[in-house]
Amino acid sequence: MERQSLESLSSPRTKRREKLLWLATLLLALLVVCSGCGFFFTVGLLSRGELTANVLGAEWRLWRINEKRETGLGFDRAFETRRAARSCTQHYTTIVLWKPSLSIDNLAYDDCG
Repeated sequence: MERQSLESLSSPRTKRREKLLWLATLLLALLVVCSGCGFFFTVGLLSRGELTANVLGAEWRLWRINEKRETGLGFDRAFETRRAARSCTQHYTTIVLWKPSLSIDNLAYDDCG
């Protein structure tokens, strides 16, 4: 009797259920963490209008666009580069607008001023 119960515990169906339970727990924890981060990002954007960070030598900027005719978000990544003995900043910008209609624009430019 005892041997039969041990075999039923190690059946493929039980192992699969155990893996699914572990995966569901992990996804729930990830959801809680991400929703908390999303809350703080939202509060930061609403209170300051922009968030900035310097990550691995790149300047990252996320800002809110709240004009009369346009609403959306802007995201910019800036890297320092050297060209012909001049220091330049290379920008990669993405602008996502959802008002008046959904549009996504990507821009890339150099600032060698």
